[in-house]
Amino acid sequence: MSAGALNSEALDSGALDSGASQETDPALEEDAWSVEDASLALVEMTLNAVARGSDLSVTQLRVLLAVDRHGPLNLSGLAALLGMSVSAAGRLVARLHTAGLLTRLLSPHSRREVSIDVTETGRRALERIRAARRRQIATALRRLPPDSRRTLAQTLRELTAAAEADTR
Repeated sequence: MSAGALNSEALDSGALDSGASQETDPALEEDAWSVEDASLALVEMTLNAVARGSDLSVTQLRVLLAVDRHGPLNLSGLAALLGMSVSAAGRLVARLHTAGLLTRLLSPHSRREVSIDVTETGRRALERIRAARRRQIATALRRLPPDSRRTLAQTLRELTAAAEADTR
C-alpha cells in the first residue's frame, strides 16, 4: 500500500489523533505524514550506518545518543528519558561501560547516585555513525535543487526547535 493510500485511509477513518479539543486539519495531517515519511527515511539511514560501522545494537545506540545529547545523567533520569525500567537501563549502561563507551562515576551530589556520561571512545563511535549517516543524507540532498536544500535545512532547524520546546 502506498503512503498516499495510507494517508487517505487515515484521514477518512480519523485514525490520526489531532487532539480532542482541536478541529481536524487535513492539510496539517498530510504534512505530518510527509514529515513522518521523511523521518523514517532518516531513521533507515541511521540504522544502515549502525549496521555497517558499529557493533552496537539499536538499543545501545539509543542509550549512547541519549547520554550524549542530555548527559551527564543519573540512571533513573536515563531510564525515564528512554521509557524503560531502571534495571534495564542499568544493564545497558553496564555493557556500554564495559565496552569503554560510557563512564559511571559517583555523583558529586550523592554517593548513592551514579553519574553517566559518554567517554571519548563513545564520542568517536557516535561520530563515525553520524558521518556515515551524513554521507547518505548528502547523497539524497544532491538530488535536490540548491534552493530546495537550503529551504529544507532551514525548515528542519525550525522543526527541531519546535520539537525541543515541547520536551522542556
